[in-house]
Amino acid sequence: MRPRITRRRFLGLAAGALAFSIAPASRADRPSPPCRSPFRIGLGEDPARLLDGDDPEAPPVWNALRPDIACAWLNGYRDGSGDRGDLSYFHDWHRAGRFARWGAQGIELMIITWENYDGQNPYYGPPTFGNYHISEQFLRDLEELAVMLADYPQTVYFVLATEFSTYPACRYDLSCRNPLAYSDRYNAITREYYDRLIPRLLEAFAVVRRRCPRAQVGLGFGGWLATFDVNTPEEKAGRSFIRIFDPVIHASDWIFFQSMIGRRAHENEGLGNPDQIRMNVEFFQGYGKPIGLAHYNPGLPYAERLDVMQEDLLRMMDPDWLNTIRGQGLRLFAFMRYGPMKGNGYGVLDLAAAFAGQFRGAPTCLYLPLILRSP
Repeated sequence: MRPRITRRRFLGLAAGALAFSIAPASRADRPSPPCRSPFRIGLGEDPARLLDGDDPEAPPVWNALRPDIACAWLNGYRDGSGDRGDLSYFHDWHRAGRFARWGAQGIELMIITWENYDGQNPYYGPPTFGNYHISEQFLRDLEELAVMLADYPQTVYFVLATEFSTYPACRYDLSCRNPLAYSDRYNAITREYYDRLIPRLLEAFAVVRRRCPRAQVGLGFGGWLATFDVNTPEEKAGRSFIRIFDPVIHASDWIFFQSMIGRRAHENEGLGNPDQIRMNVEFFQGYGKPIGLAHYNPGLPYAERLDVMQEDLLRMMDPDWLNTIRGQGLRLFAFMRYGPMKGNGYGVLDLAAAFAGQFRGAPTCLYLPLILRSP
């Protein structure tokens, strides 16, 4: 018969064991927890500003949210020699050893690729009309970047061709005046582009995976696509348009989308960012893959509405909303820019920090600090 040990006796033995030749570990000496929450928070749009203080106002936002992921953008543009991606700052970070330092700090990276489809960003020159993401140069740029990140010790998420369905109107009408005929739809006119984009994306997945062992790849859908549907013999739009990309989705590690509505729900026929996010997660859960909100922003960059962000965050902290979207597969939520939160207008920094903590939740494993013995 096993001898009975009383609770008092157990506590006494435990105390004696702890007192035997040990030195308490300081907080700084304790190892990192052996596991992390399965839910990730990301923050952009410039890791060097956020992590190294290139903008002194950026680190306080990072420290408030405590993100898991730093987000950066590979932007495609057109110059005199053709279409290419802006790798300049990636080269600078690599040469300065910043990738190595960030990785050692346990920070994951997200690389979002975009191109200056309609020339909306004057810094990047004339429109690319979608040519960058179907080019051989896109593959070469991805390979070059993946080689820089080949030894990165944390996960690197690649979100390819974000918002790719937005601007084909400019491809077929250089005035960009007829978006409803071409954007977000697969028809007799736009087929030529998407039939070239799909195999190129599959090639891009292979390039990244070959060069960057810790890469997780996926395509970046516009969030509005999941909010409507057109399915006729002549045209596929909305959710039916997404299904055209099933070969890419099935080959991906993640499904990514964005949400950038710049109006409050009551100003937009009841559709705010929380509603659009929920509709995307409900739709994409059927694919059985982890889902990531690659960039959330309350409106266009540098024209954000803080009252919209305030309302969004308050709604998204509702336990029913939060538990539902996490249960349906949303594993990653990334804020597109830290800029709107810097001054804490409308209390958005406080709200974002509270939301980040609630979204991330507690890790699903037990963490007991190691006890270090004295030399």
